[in-house]
Amino acid sequence: MSSAAAKYSQRLLSRVLLVLTLVSIVVLCAGIWRMLDVPLRGFVIDGELTGGERLELQQALATMQLRGILSTSLTSVAQTVRALPWAREISVRRQWPDKLVVTLHKANPVARWGEDQYLSAFGDLLSLPDNYVGLPRFDVSVASPVAAMEVYRLLDQILARENLSIQELQQNPQGEWRLSLVRGPLVVLGAEQLNERMHRFLLLYRRVLSQEEQPAAYIDARYTNGLAVRYVEPLAADNPQISAASVDAAPPAWVARNQPTTLIEEEPSGG
Repeated sequence: MSSAAAKYSQRLLSRVLLVLTLVSIVVLCAGIWRMLDVPLRGFVIDGELTGGERLELQQALATMQLRGILSTSLTSVAQTVRALPWAREISVRRQWPDKLVVTLHKANPVARWGEDQYLSAFGDLLSLPDNYVGLPRFDVSVASPVAAMEVYRLLDQILARENLSIQELQQNPQGEWRLSLVRGPLVVLGAEQLNERMHRFLLLYRRVLSQEEQPAAYIDARYTNGLAVRYVEPLAADNPQISAASVDAAPPAWVARNQPTTLIEEEPSGG
């Protein structure tokens, strides 16, 4: 055999050995894969969920066609969980030998939107399986959920200075805002200058309303330099009394008792 033929045979043998080695590695890896890819027995749910949310998550995961722990797509599991309207941060990992761990952070509701939905702190609409009580209610005709949440945050921050909180936030079709306070009056703000008008109400509350025994039922802040106040309990019919309540002077001015509304210096601007 010539030297050229010997070299060719050696190269051919090397290639055959390389192919056999690669095939052996593939077969070995496939065997290891099949050995490790045991059928999934279930999920481990990690997260602070309510009973209704946990049940809804379990029902969603039950619709998936699961394979082995290696062949089941973690991305598909995450997409299934992400379809839940209240799910936010999601991670899925394998827990050997036969489980998947689903870690889920939900969007917490901070207000009720209408009758059957909720709002997150970022203004996201949420459809939740549980009923959350004690949250402020939004009845909004014009503004978007995000815009309404911005208004709520502004007013809530101002009211917190006097430990006041909002029970209901309303906006009529004309875009005018009003809010009902927890154990407090209805405050009409109008459609503009919400920050200034809310501060004006807070000043009146601090100087006058919080000091009086007779609680206020209705505050109209749609005035340039004052507010209109209607009290809960009217005085005797033979003694109608009008006293003052302007925030521009230390003595209260222009607060009407036993009146449907109270005019303060000028008519409301309409906004």
